[in-house]
Amino acid sequence: ALILMNMIPVLIVAVLVALGLKFIPEKMINGFQIFAKFLVALITIGLAAAVVKFLLGWELIPGLDPIFMAPGDKPGEVMRAIEVIGSISCVLLGAYPMVLLLTRWFEKPLMNVGKLLNVNNIAAAGMVATLANNIPMFGMMKQMDTRGKVINCAFAVSAAFALGDHLGFAAANMNAMIFPMIVGKLIGGVTAIGVAMMLVPKDDAAQVKTEAEAQS
Repeated sequence: ALILMNMIPVLIVAVLVALGLKFIPEKMINGFQIFAKFLVALITIGLAAAVVKFLLGWELIPGLDPIFMAPGDKPGEVMRAIEVIGSISCVLLGAYPMVLLLTRWFEKPLMNVGKLLNVNNIAAAGMVATLANNIPMFGMMKQMDTRGKVINCAFAVSAAFALGDHLGFAAANMNAMIFPMIVGKLIGGVTAIGVAMMLVPKDDAAQVKTEAEAQS
């Protein structure tokens, strides 16, 4: 019951965003761009304040937690920001090669997945890359068909980082949550694919060609 209650604000915001993208897409996109710039500025200021506090001892933002270990912290029990980022990076060292090998070794199954979803091979590989990190997937988008782009974005909302950043964070902080986290994110991703397939007609993939197909 508590989980459902906590989801109510998220569901309300999601519905409002969906309605905004449906009726005023250009204004919504502009709003997202402004929000993204504000978020980057806020993160930059926070990071700069944390570094100043660590190097000089000046507390520019009262109550700001240190990013490195502080007196009283117990190793293995308390993880500061730098440790969390480091643990995630260690997992990603193996996640990216894993994605590369999966796309090479399982090329035929990916082709079958692409045919099942009616998207090209690049779009199918993009979903595999998303499991580690969605940044490589965004780099592959120019080679995807329209249907593949929509399905990849929908899949990434829930399933992104399941075998990358989020796996590293869960492994570093609470091992017991690794399996539920992966299962939950994959279920959400598969559900999103189903919704995306209903929203994007199969003919859409044939109507709009990718840049790579147009050049060939």
